[in-house]
Amino acid sequence: MSVLYAWLETGWLAFAAIAILWLETLLLSLLSSRPKARFRALAGGALAGTFLLAALALALRGDALGWVLVFLTFSLFAHLLDVAGRLKDQSAALSRNTEKLSNPAVLTQRR
Repeated sequence: MSVLYAWLETGWLAFAAIAILWLETLLLSLLSSRPKARFRALAGGALAGTFLLAALALALRGDALGWVLVFLTFSLFAHLLDVAGRLKDQSAALSRNTEKLSNPAVLTQRR
């Protein structure tokens, strides 16, 4: 148990989590029928998680608090880029199709 506490205090546990996160991302991508598309879909979240875990590692060590803020900012930007990419991919599903809505709307107004 003392090894786990040592890894936690030195921040190595967070770096091990980063390695596991990227191995999982690569494995899921390789197992997909479209590996490049799957990797692009997962990379934004993995990048945001990497920056969060790096900030955690630095915070656990208790030094370089300025770098903690930098990595938290990087994580926020990676998250926003990930969300923007997901919204761009799903923009067709989010657009309103007024042709399909016009007939039920007319029928509702007549009743």
